[in-house]
Amino acid sequence: MLIKQELVICSNKKVNTYDIPQLCIHGSNIDRVTKFKLLGVFISSDLSWDSRVTYMLQKVAKRMYCIIYLVKAGVLVCDILCVYCTVIRSVLEYACPVWHPDLTKKLSKDIERIQKRCLKLCTQIFHTMKH
Repeated sequence: MLIKQELVICSNKKVNTYDIPQLCIHGSNIDRVTKFKLLGVFISSDLSWDSRVTYMLQKVAKRMYCIIYLVKAGVLVCDILCVYCTVIRSVLEYACPVWHPDLTKKLSKDIERIQKRCLKLCTQIFHTMKH
């Protein structure tokens, strides 16, 4: 079944998108949404990337537990770094040429914060291996 939705993109705060008539195809109205996911990237009607970054950070936070379990299991550092690059970093960098240039400072700091948490986990691995 084909889901039919429309997204009115408007970055001008003065324009009320509810004043724009809804699309109608073969007599049925098309649902209007404020954001949607296209190829794994959330696009919002105001062209902000808040939804994308929130989704990405939640996904990475869940995957960070994988690193913790690998550390506790005594997995080799090179293997843990490989898992980090494929499971976590790939999420953080997916489609970044699309959304990264328009990030706000707050969103950039949120992404940087989770990267630092991952780095801290990795550095703890190195410190525990030295002792």
